[in-house]
Parts: sequence; structure tokens; C-alpha cells
Amino acid sequence: MQALETCLYAGDLSAAEAFYSGVLGLTLHSKVEGRHLFYRLDGSMLLIFNPEASAKPGDVPAHQGKPGGHACLAIPREQTDEWETRLRGHGLDVTRYAWGNRGESLYFNDPAGNVLELAPASIWGL
Repeated sequence: MQALETCLYAGDLSAAEAFYSGVLGLTLHSKVEGRHLFYRLDGSMLLIFNPEASAKPGDVPAHQGKPGGHACLAIPREQTDEWETRLRGHGLDVTRYAWGNRGESLYFNDPAGNVLELAPASIWGL
């Protein structure tokens, strides 16, 4: 199996869209104003839901959650320095963590307080 979707939650979808589209440069696949943002990644989707709106029943089961989740997005190992510079340039507090010879992770928060990580797949031996 492979992860198909990752869900995060953000009360302010406008701030989330500015961050994920602008700072991270992700491609917005679709959105429903006030409810969710869907981003297409390589081989999977990143779903960002407004926790209040997505908890209401609808055509699909309610997605209930709250900000404070975690997602790790894969980057090429040789782009770690470039990404750290980019993130810091946007005023983000970045923590860099070395996993021995497997690579390094960059940890930072999105506007909703979700912990994001950028790292090469080699940290997991992939």
C-alpha cells in the first residue's frame, strides 16, 4: 500500500492557501470556499480542511480533526539547503535535524500550527 491522502486542518483557509501555494509552491487541485483545499503532490494528495466545516455531515463522511497535525513532504536531498534558505526567507523558524548518513529534515509550522517536515525519502531508507 501507499498513502493516497494526508489530511491537515486549518481554521483560516486563506492563510493556508497563501502558505501552501505561495511559500511551498504546491499546486492547488481544487477547493471549496470555507471548507477545504486539495493539493496534488507526486503520487498523493494533501487535503487541508477547515475543522468546523468538515465536521458537518455531507455527501462523504465528516472529516473531524484539529490543527496541530504533522506531515512530511519529500524533497531531494541536495535541495535541503535551498529549502532552508527559502523557508527562512519567508520568516519561518526552521529546525534542522540530521538523521546520520540518511539525510536531514527541516521542521517548521504552517500558519495553523501544523508541524511540517521536508526531508529526503532516504531518512526512512526509501
